[in-house]
Amino acid sequence: MNSLRQWWSLPVDYGWNVAYARSQRALRVTRVFIGIWCWLYGVAAAIALTIPALADGSLGNWPLWVTVVSTAPLGLAWVLGGWPSWQLSIAFVLYADVLLAAVLLTTDEPSMVLPMAALFTVMGSYVVGFHGPKLLTAHYMFALVTTAALYVSALMDGPEQRLQTNLYLVMLILVMFSAPLICHAFLLMLRRDATGAFYDPLTGMQNRRGFDAAIGNLEFRSGSLASLTAVVIDIDNFKAVNDRYGHEHGDSVIRLTANRILEVFPAPAVTVRLGGEEFAVVCVGGLDSMIERSELLRIRLCDNTDRSPLTASLGIAEAAVGTRVIEADINDLLSRADKAMYQAKGLGGNRVAQYVDDSLECRPVDERK
Repeated sequence: MNSLRQWWSLPVDYGWNVAYARSQRALRVTRVFIGIWCWLYGVAAAIALTIPALADGSLGNWPLWVTVVSTAPLGLAWVLGGWPSWQLSIAFVLYADVLLAAVLLTTDEPSMVLPMAALFTVMGSYVVGFHGPKLLTAHYMFALVTTAALYVSALMDGPEQRLQTNLYLVMLILVMFSAPLICHAFLLMLRRDATGAFYDPLTGMQNRRGFDAAIGNLEFRSGSLASLTAVVIDIDNFKAVNDRYGHEHGDSVIRLTANRILEVFPAPAVTVRLGGEEFAVVCVGGLDSMIERSELLRIRLCDNTDRSPLTASLGIAEAAVGTRVIEADINDLLSRADKAMYQAKGLGGNRVAQYVDDSLECRPVDERK
């Protein structure tokens, strides 16, 4: 029971799952496979319409026609479109489950279609990959109720085939419930442990690996290029803080800096601790806003009420980033912001510098006082 409660309470971040799959170059292939599955459902429904025992149900063959008509554009949307939002993903699961149940329950040959209830496992695989225990439980409870209704109908329709019907039921339980649930439990535990590798344990901010995954989940506008702005932040004279107050206090300074960065740059900005006392922020568009917020962060970090008042050097860079080669472009953008940060540090620190082409423009530290 303890393991079951642990499984049920495991947190699942749909956005993180999608971002991780994208960072591993698996999202495009997954979309194509899901599109092909949709088309295969449509092909199966079209074949069923040619089989009198399946197409001539007492309630009509409308579920089969709906499947044929809807799966063609749906598969195309998966192959050519982007990955769906959390709400659309839930709607996709609901659509597939309800339509499959309608097809199975409207036939006049329940004993013939009972094995086809195993098709619930196909959608179960999608839920296992991208959603959590609660949706998986709802999916399989719906599948269980549908299968139970189909099983009772099969027993009533053909009592002489009771042994065969019971065999089908046992096979369905093995295929639909046993392996997927076990796999899902282990996958979630592995995912929980893997998530820790994406975050810095001291600050809770993303590390560079988590940053790379999160960048792939930024919401870009349509088009091959997106305007991104990066800010690199480095605490001035951090070694002196460690030498004077000790490493424990140095860790508290790092955490305080991270908290103030997150306050000034909340989501959907992507924030990361690059290492040591260096941090970075990336946002879609909004150069003027990023300059304003960077200056605000500089002022907040320089708080005279702190035990050891901080100053920081900040470098800003903007670039049009290709969404198809985003990793290389992001690295170049961060490199430019890093150069601007070092220019600000070279001018005495406690200031914001902006990278412009091959030159640097520095904003005076007292601009917003």
